[in-house]
Amino acid sequence: MAYFPHAYKKTFVAASVQLAPGAGDKTEDLAAGELALASYKSGDILPLGAATPSDVVMLAMGSYHANDKIGPHHGGYTESVKSKGINPKFISRLYHAPAQASVAAQVTVEAEGDCFGCGVERYLRIDVKGSPALRFLGRNSYFVADWTEKCCVAGQTSVDPFVVLETWAKQIINEPLIAPFVQASMEEWDAVNSVWIPVAYQKLVNGNPVVSSIYDSEATAVHTVTTQSHGKFRIVLDGAYVDTKFGDCSFRPTDFYEKEPVIILASELDETGDACNVACTTITETVAAKQGRGFGESVLREVILSNRYAQEPFSNDARIREILEDTALGSVDRNGSYDLFYVLHSIPRSYNPSGMHNSDQYLLCIAAESGSQASTDALSLLNDLAGTSGVAVEAIG
Repeated sequence: MAYFPHAYKKTFVAASVQLAPGAGDKTEDLAAGELALASYKSGDILPLGAATPSDVVMLAMGSYHANDKIGPHHGGYTESVKSKGINPKFISRLYHAPAQASVAAQVTVEAEGDCFGCGVERYLRIDVKGSPALRFLGRNSYFVADWTEKCCVAGQTSVDPFVVLETWAKQIINEPLIAPFVQASMEEWDAVNSVWIPVAYQKLVNGNPVVSSIYDSEATAVHTVTTQSHGKFRIVLDGAYVDTKFGDCSFRPTDFYEKEPVIILASELDETGDACNVACTTITETVAAKQGRGFGESVLREVILSNRYAQEPFSNDARIREILEDTALGSVDRNGSYDLFYVLHSIPRSYNPSGMHNSDQYLLCIAAESGSQASTDALSLLNDLAGTSGVAVEAIG
């Protein structure tokens, strides 16, 4: 293997996969974006099951270039795109990663009964972590919502938990440091049907009552289930982030695109700031934030890097890209989702003067639109390599 765990990476964006070629079909017969497994020596396209463990093969794909800017006599941009030779016995890993959407975090803060006593101060701290918050503030964001109601009527010993939770929720909604990343809503427990339902808010619009489940500073909460006080309520904190961008990322150094969901942490504090003395709330992470994968924007950047390895220039100027007939933007749907298939193999060096055995490592990535026939066929191609090399295909969850 190499001296360090690095692999030279090459990315193919497969519009289709040729699994049953005609007799005599070679790599130059591949259409734009058509991927195939071919013989490294002859260039013949191989059908499924044709390769043997002793054959050196390669991945080949028809070029997306319609014109040849270099010349037809020594290969050029219109020549099919090929990997280096793949010896099945030097394949170390085969795996595929289906596209996954990002999952927003959700945390609930639940309280019920008479736990919020009169004259007691309680606080709720919200931490928002992740790349969006770091880009916004240069640090992770946090906010402490407080409830300091000390005045109770004669004979009252505790406060309705709805009052405390709603006070916290209103402060979270109105706090500019975390409001762009967290959406807070109120729910109450329907004991009859054993479900949580949104708390309704009612306000007058042109003299007519309008009811909504979304908090409004001018509206009044309507308990649709709990007619008496001191019921069971909760705040639902949903991770919500919308980046400001001008359509597609322009690839200028100052431009950016964001796909990472924020992580939400909540904790109840007493008046001393002690997070261990939790008397009233039950805080639960109901949904863990999860980074998605297979985004078109991410695949596009891998294609640009792969093309640069092949000495294809890339400019952040749209006019220069048009002049150079750049194909990266046209071959990838930036708003699409892609299943990814990987072949990790090595090529031993036979000319190392030190006499020490080492090799270069190469990672081949096939990107195919999720749910497409190309994705199905790419998996079949990977399984064919698995049968030849004896290396099982791993599924990345």
